[in-house]
Amino acid sequence: MKHVVLGDLKTKSGKNLFRKLNEHSKELQAKQEEIAKKHNALSVKYEELEHLKVNMNEYLGRNKTEKKKESVISAIKKQHIKYHDKAREKKEVNKEVEI
Repeated sequence: MKHVVLGDLKTKSGKNLFRKLNEHSKELQAKQEEIAKKHNALSVKYEELEHLKVNMNEYLGRNKTEKKKESVISAIKKQHIKYHDKAREKKEVNKEVEI
């Protein structure tokens, strides 16, 4: 579209440029309406599928409040913290025994 506009500006045919821009605008509007219709249809389908998912989870006894699986990295970090806490406790006990 850019080359059409630049070409018409060079030839100074304003009416032709306006007509082409108007046609292009109408094409874009038609595309926008088509995309909006598809979006609405997909949105309805999504809501239906989400509703079915909820029903299936209820039927299967799944709860959203179930604890999510813990990542491996967080499990390692927790173990690391526990290990250091125990080591610290042992040092404190040893210091108390020495006194």
